[in-house]
Amino acid sequence: MRDTHAFWTWFDLEAGPKLGAREVSFRKAFAYLDTLQRTGPVTIVETGCTRIAGNWAGDGQSSVLFDHYLSHCPAGSEAHAVDIDPNATAQCRQLVSNRVHVHTGDSVPVLRQIARTLADAGRTIDLLYLDSFDVDWKNTTPSSAHHLKELVSIVGSLRSDTLVMVDDCPAQARMVGTEPGNYSLISQPEIGGKGGFVAEYAAQVGATLLFSHYQAAWTHFV
Repeated sequence: MRDTHAFWTWFDLEAGPKLGAREVSFRKAFAYLDTLQRTGPVTIVETGCTRIAGNWAGDGQSSVLFDHYLSHCPAGSEAHAVDIDPNATAQCRQLVSNRVHVHTGDSVPVLRQIARTLADAGRTIDLLYLDSFDVDWKNTTPSSAHHLKELVSIVGSLRSDTLVMVDDCPAQARMVGTEPGNYSLISQPEIGGKGGFVAEYAAQVGATLLFSHYQAAWTHFV
């Protein structure tokens, strides 16, 4: 049985106030998971993982958040976290319970392996969180392309109501200065950063954008 009241008490008092720009979107993501009318265990898959203990505002401590949430979900609920840095995965394993399976390797092929494991167990994903390839804000293309590859590599494990969330993708717009302190938009805001190509793909396949803050999330990729 899922009873996340204790999780929300912890999130409101302990985690949320430390999350900075990510607080509102993580709150919406967990609230969305609470609304899923599904029985049985919850499955979360993330790319990237918690690297530094206590670095809440810096990287969001996603693995720790997911571990806490799953502790209040039905037996068998689990998360898979993938990171290419063995130092990061070693640190993450020290910070989470055995509900979180931490994998070391390139996320794209590892996600395909996870997809096969989930299929063999008859499981699908409730939340897919993409946050691996660090973004260079002066050239977001490599990171954005990698996150689209991640999505495509595991799309077969998604349901229509699976929440797909991407970190580090605030909306961006072009503008010109009209006078000191005043600006005029010359393009409408669009999701950028790590999620730029995922957002383009979402629009093309008719996915539903649920929210766009510092993180963005969609349903209906399938």
